[in-house]
Amino acid sequence: MPLFSRVLLLCFNSSALFLFALLKSHVTFADNKEQTLIIMGSAIETCTSLTPQFCNIDTPLGNEKGAVYLLTSHVIDDVQSHWPTADKSRLAPTVSSLKRLLTTHPSALSKQELLWAWRDIASEQLSQLSQAEFEYVVDMLEIAKPNGQSRVFNIDIEHSKQAQGWLTDSYKFIAASLKVKSQQPSLLVLTTGARDPYADANYYETVLSQTGVAIEWLPLTPSLVSALQEKQCDQLTTYRAQANVYNRERVYPTRIAQEQAACSQGVAHLTARIKASTGIMLVGTEFDNATEQRLTAALFDSRGNAYPWTDAIADAPVLITSGFSGNLLSGKQEQAGNSVTVKPISSLAALQGQQSVLGHGLGSVPFALLDTYFSEKNRSVGLATSLSASKQTDGLGIDEQTSLVVIKSAQGNVLTVLGERGVVHVKSKAKQQFQFDYWPSGAVIEIKNDAFLLSQRSIDNALPAIKMPPLPMQRFSNILMDAKLRSLTQAMCLSQDKTAVGQQDQFLVTLTASKNTQYHRLNSSSTGCAITQLNVNISTIQ
Repeated sequence: MPLFSRVLLLCFNSSALFLFALLKSHVTFADNKEQTLIIMGSAIETCTSLTPQFCNIDTPLGNEKGAVYLLTSHVIDDVQSHWPTADKSRLAPTVSSLKRLLTTHPSALSKQELLWAWRDIASEQLSQLSQAEFEYVVDMLEIAKPNGQSRVFNIDIEHSKQAQGWLTDSYKFIAASLKVKSQQPSLLVLTTGARDPYADANYYETVLSQTGVAIEWLPLTPSLVSALQEKQCDQLTTYRAQANVYNRERVYPTRIAQEQAACSQGVAHLTARIKASTGIMLVGTEFDNATEQRLTAALFDSRGNAYPWTDAIADAPVLITSGFSGNLLSGKQEQAGNSVTVKPISSLAALQGQQSVLGHGLGSVPFALLDTYFSEKNRSVGLATSLSASKQTDGLGIDEQTSLVVIKSAQGNVLTVLGERGVVHVKSKAKQQFQFDYWPSGAVIEIKNDAFLLSQRSIDNALPAIKMPPLPMQRFSNILMDAKLRSLTQAMCLSQDKTAVGQQDQFLVTLTASKNTQYHRLNSSSTGCAITQLNVNISTIQ
């Protein structure tokens, strides 16, 4: 049975509609060309007992706690003995505060309870700690809790701060994609980008259990990579400290044992395990320099050469990313031959001259540069700048709570959009000029002769246009802040307007429809209007 037929039978939600469209245009795949990419535009944020920060209630899920912290005289002595920075000026005040807390809070605390109690007695002292010192103290106070291996913690979708519908659609598509590859699929999860990859392993094993497939954590941690490089598996504790992670052998003994075993088994075994998996998920969050450095260092050596396992990850039959890790899938090459990925910067920052490209990418999406957290951070101009800087043509920006699916085949590549919002396609035309397309949830896009085309089936299934008054004749202020550019382009689409002008500081943003511009209302949401070939021009007020 052809691939799309098998996925269609397995995927029973609204995504089956676009799969039916794909089935009409693609019959079969050459086995060595098949790959499915599911690129999530933001991190997975679900309320669980491990992640109270993602819950909209104070004490979620009964009495079950995620991280647990306990003050004892022995632990305070350890904190004093292994201070992580050369500057000891904040050590004595920290120890004094911890001893005071010990007298008032002798029982186990959640992280929230610990920090509240600390702020109550020494708010200024706590705020003076460097980030490294703060993380060190919190790590050292944490105590062991139930083993996360094969342990699914409580999930509370109803009380999650973020909408979960996009994740439900994504999980069903992930499961369907994996099941067409294997009758007993397994998904390897890499928490490489996290400061504490061992804690994140528990969380992602929990939330990804909703896919209904076997989930395994792969301990491809920064410390493992360093130990493998230096052939010093006996120094993993030292490498964890260098990565600013402490006390994990007491808190997560099983995770640490997995990491130690992976080191002892060596590079060939690690690479073979990746190749044998049905799918890989490379976890990411919103961009920051530390996250980017951790991800890059786990995939490429200091000279930019890929590790043996890197190609295995890039070629996984099903490859899933969340947040910034999706940026790394592009890795399109400059004319000089260097791989580039997008450094996420705002549109205003791009116009002010900030660097907008990074080195090192996996190359799984060779036809476009990728960016995430897109419209909400107003990064269209930033992506256009990245294209110009790297002499590329096409870029794709994935909104928050949205997944872009790329199905690659010998016959070509087909894209579709799942979730709450949409995907922006930016096509570079000249300096500070680009073509803007917007593909809302449910859109199917075909790539023909290097052109990204909204499928005819998506157009045929569009909703009727609605009557809206034309936009007022004005300059829309702060157009490059928040999601205002998306809001204005959606308003143009719904009102069928041909032009609009926005302003940000000294910059004018002119949006102009041409004879090739098309508007199609694909769904009834506030971001449901598809836009093709809208021209954007940036100029400076003299």
